[in-house]
Amino acid sequence: MSSSWKKGKTLNKGQFVIESILRGGVGVFYRARETTSNKIVTIVATETADLMGAEKADLTKKLIQQAQQVANNCQNPYIVRLYPQVFIEEDSVYMVMDYPQGVDLASYLDNQGKFTPPEALGLIRKIAGAINTLHQHRCLHLNIKPQYIILEQETKEPIIIDYGWAIKLFAFAQRKKPQQTLDCFSPPERWQENGKLGVYSDVYSLAATLYVLVTGQLPTPPNLRHLQPLIPPKQYNPNMSDVFNEAILKGMAVDIKQRPKCLKDWLELFKDSPEMAAIGQTAVELPSTPTLTPPEEEITEKNEETVVQPVDLTAPLPTLTKPRYNYPNIEKFTFETITLSRKKTFLGLISKVEKKLITREAQFFVEYLGEGVNLEMVFIPAGKFLMGSNNNEEGRDNDEGPQHLVSLRSFYISKYPITQLQWKVVSRFPKIVRPLKPKPAAFKGDNLPVERVSWFDAQEFCKRLSKYTGRTYRLPTEAEWEYACRGDTQTPYSFGDIITPEVANYNPQKQGSGNTNPRERKTTPVDNFYPNPFGLYDCHGNVWEWCEDHYTSSYNLTPRDGSPYYSPMTNQNRVVRGGSFALPARYCRSAKRNSYPPEACYNFIGFRVVCVLD
Repeated sequence: MSSSWKKGKTLNKGQFVIESILRGGVGVFYRARETTSNKIVTIVATETADLMGAEKADLTKKLIQQAQQVANNCQNPYIVRLYPQVFIEEDSVYMVMDYPQGVDLASYLDNQGKFTPPEALGLIRKIAGAINTLHQHRCLHLNIKPQYIILEQETKEPIIIDYGWAIKLFAFAQRKKPQQTLDCFSPPERWQENGKLGVYSDVYSLAATLYVLVTGQLPTPPNLRHLQPLIPPKQYNPNMSDVFNEAILKGMAVDIKQRPKCLKDWLELFKDSPEMAAIGQTAVELPSTPTLTPPEEEITEKNEETVVQPVDLTAPLPTLTKPRYNYPNIEKFTFETITLSRKKTFLGLISKVEKKLITREAQFFVEYLGEGVNLEMVFIPAGKFLMGSNNNEEGRDNDEGPQHLVSLRSFYISKYPITQLQWKVVSRFPKIVRPLKPKPAAFKGDNLPVERVSWFDAQEFCKRLSKYTGRTYRLPTEAEWEYACRGDTQTPYSFGDIITPEVANYNPQKQGSGNTNPRERKTTPVDNFYPNPFGLYDCHGNVWEWCEDHYTSSYNLTPRDGSPYYSPMTNQNRVVRGGSFALPARYCRSAKRNSYPPEACYNFIGFRVVCVLD
């Protein structure tokens, strides 16, 4: 499955190298490097594994034809450049696009606040021009929203980074899934049985985007309008004219008969507004586009392809006073984990390490931090486990007992320790309690774990991330950390009874305090080794990881429900887990505990975060 690919995966006979997964609407988006030119590009993948025989071949052929047609005919300076190159590998079809640098409009709103009406209208006119280019070539977008529009880093011009449904069949897989129950930017015909989509559908999404840009608020979703009417944008921003306010409302009309039929007609509604005059425009220069009504040009959502969610009349109404753009979309990914065991040979006199690769599947969601940076959160199922180590475990310390049963609720935890790039982006979010250094780490590298951050710094990171996303992020409790690290195992390491430098970054030559390692030791990229059975990377070695708990020398008084242990002495050390690049293997065991003062900043301590979804 393409969504499980790690950094370094090559495509198209080595022409492209995957660097990371990106945001995206229809399909799976990757940041990749073209090996010949060293240019960074975006690759969009659509899987066809669920199709068989002739159906699959026919779909693949049409995908290639439509991608090439859009690439050759639908170029516009305000939509990301799509290359006519399309290639097939395994069970997926791939398109290649430019990789523009910048910040998406959703992130901009969260960090900088709303736009003035003239500023927003100037952006929307340019975006409308790009969408209208698609309309002129009989293509709909149907996925317009702030998080898929960036302000280009140098020019500050808007660029749509997603072609949406312009290549209609690229939506094949997504159209089989249930629709989200809350999407403030999708037109109401997306929620209706046999709803007929046309260019007027993109009018709705563009008007909803303008609504958010000038108010900083999410509008009432169309399928909930019968419960709560749409609040006019002027109530949130009285600085807009009545003409401007009315044009947005008409663009967001639930009844398509009351909505402008094309983008030119909608933009004409702003013609006499002071906002249009302020940006020096008196006329709309878009060519007219009729509604796409012939059967071959119209997209119809069929009953068997769309699951329309019923409205729960007893459910609380959505909160409209706090912007939240990135609702988590729970997905699945497959990965390979490894088990290690000793196999004796030559009458038991010599032993070797036997390796076994196991394919597993897990759930995750992506938190988009802006600036093209993601935070992947992996699902950890509810369960029970024996916390600590037994008396026979090699390298055991007394503070790892008594071994006891802990029951935990499900939660999500970051796939990797927080990286320096993730830290840098979040450190730019508004301060909550304390300032954060954007580049604190001793070992520099975007994909290396952040280190030299204190427990207090990690708390500030979680607070900023929580405010930005509208979800609660925190450090893992010690029980959560060990449960997630073990991955449903009871061996010293999640890989088995032994560990090797092939699966973790530790110091294999340092067996005791008096024997130092002659080689330089340092952190490694967070996706450098195999994941554990839950799909988590770097649980053993690389850097110690802060936990929420105060340290205590035994488990006699610690909670049995996975909650943190708090000492009555507030200046008590905080727990770290996982070992580090500088220490021998026994410090990397799942049960190993250590502690440091919460203000400590060392080049061998980092952290990961937890989120519990309602």
